[in-house]
Amino acid sequence: MPESLSFTEVTTYETLQSHNEALNNMEIWEIVVVILFVIVITGSFIGNTLIIAVFFRFKNLQNATNCLICNQSIADLLSALTMCLYISITYFPAGKLFVLSHKYACLLCLCINCVSLLGSLVNIMAISIERAIAVALPYVNINPHKKKIVLLWIVVTWIGILISSSLPIVGLNRWKYGTPCNVYFVFEKWHILNCILYTMIVVLVVTALLNITIGVCALRRHLRRSKVAPQTKVNSQVNSTSKIKNKSNPTIEANKRRITTMLLVVVGVFYMFWVPYISVTCYSLFNPMRYRTKTNLIIFHEFTKVFFIVNGLLNPFIYANKNPQFKKAFKEIFDRRG
Repeated sequence: MPESLSFTEVTTYETLQSHNEALNNMEIWEIVVVILFVIVITGSFIGNTLIIAVFFRFKNLQNATNCLICNQSIADLLSALTMCLYISITYFPAGKLFVLSHKYACLLCLCINCVSLLGSLVNIMAISIERAIAVALPYVNINPHKKKIVLLWIVVTWIGILISSSLPIVGLNRWKYGTPCNVYFVFEKWHILNCILYTMIVVLVVTALLNITIGVCALRRHLRRSKVAPQTKVNSQVNSTSKIKNKSNPTIEANKRRITTMLLVVVGVFYMFWVPYISVTCYSLFNPMRYRTKTNLIIFHEFTKVFFIVNGLLNPFIYANKNPQFKKAFKEIFDRRG
């Protein structure tokens, strides 16, 4: 060990030594987690990059709904890239030492994590709001300025998320030389609760209520159509001009139904993969002493972080399969290459 080191530097040096020993004796579950992270992050990166590229390549895709889908893909892509930082400072000694001894490197990593986390949550709520308006208030949905309003919403929410997540960088933090780079130790408790945890809970509750509303409205419409269907068979003799005018309506309605179904699938998958992570995170915040004594829960918590990246991996497949516009665009691309 070098002789001319302060007490904190010695502590950090010893920490590095212990980390190096730990790396040589990595447990099986840690190796499995890292391998899963690499696989899932790679898939999420490829899938979401394709969605973003297709969105910007085809102008007919650039409507209000698809702007929100592209925005969600950007958030999922950011989450995947952020997890690369998380792996480097959690499972590798060099990364651990770097953030132990470099304040702003640690704060930047944690703030980027918060931005990606809140971005994914808020964006899924935004898609739910848009679909709820489209299903429950169709006369509002046809507003010609809808796309501008959606783009404004996207800009404002990202700015709000960046500001709230950046507060620790401007001084609201408890970082000290040698402090583990973790939100529990570095961020102020009120910031964790008010700016992160409570925001996540509110977004989850609002999103759930919105999707229940969407599901109920969609079910009512389906029942209404099934009642009207027999009458349309009786009144099938209509003049040719009205046929031409209404020819496109069934296709438009079918596309709207597919997009609504797509949203419900996206949100269902979202809850399935995010709720375990959020539940264990809440427990760790409110019961930190008990949490630290439960090794199995800590291991499970690490696996839940893989789960929510899996959500970002699956979303592009759902968009490509359930959204008729993206499906058509992907088919056109692959047909050209074939």
